[in-house]
Amino acid sequence: MTFSEYLKGYYGVGEPIYVAEIAFKNYSRPWIFKELKKLVESGEIKRFDTGIYYFPRKMPYGDAHLDPRKVVQRRFLSNGNEVYGYVTGISLLNMAGLTTQVPNLLELVTNNETTRVRDIRVGHQRIRARRSRTTVTKNNVNALQFLDLMNIITPKNLDETERHMLQKYIRSSGVTRDSVVQYAGYFPARAMKNMIESGAAYDLT
Repeated sequence: MTFSEYLKGYYGVGEPIYVAEIAFKNYSRPWIFKELKKLVESGEIKRFDTGIYYFPRKMPYGDAHLDPRKVVQRRFLSNGNEVYGYVTGISLLNMAGLTTQVPNLLELVTNNETTRVRDIRVGHQRIRARRSRTTVTKNNVNALQFLDLMNIITPKNLDETERHMLQKYIRSSGVTRDSVVQYAGYFPARAMKNMIESGAAYDLT
């Protein structure tokens, strides 16, 4: 199996390839960088950003660019098997149906950030990445995201329609009272206060 065949088989076409993850046989990092450079020069793969490459999809009008959302997803949220982050801020309010505002800045909470908060760019997307309060996993991500939502809402501003949307969000996320109690200690007290005042506490199962 060639290096190119390995990369395409493992990552596929139109998906981000992170150099830090590549483990091809027992070859050294300098060898891997050298081979990547050859593939870029031949046009077989393209460089998206530092340490990120991809096999472009061939389209009638030329090679398709890598979707920055896939880079964000893989780097900060999930690789398909593991979950290590979630969306927060205005984007989370939008997901829950509590605002129609579309933010220019995507806020995320992730295990893959060592500083408390950092603003970066992924392609043309502005990202604000926050270090997670506790380790995010596929088993607790819904509870942590719900508590983050409770931490940023203003209960007195919720109208009847928004309260109904909040109920729908709770049902669709599958978050439970036990999971909320388990992780509530990682969040400011206002998260639990807002949960009670908004009525969300009574919608948990």
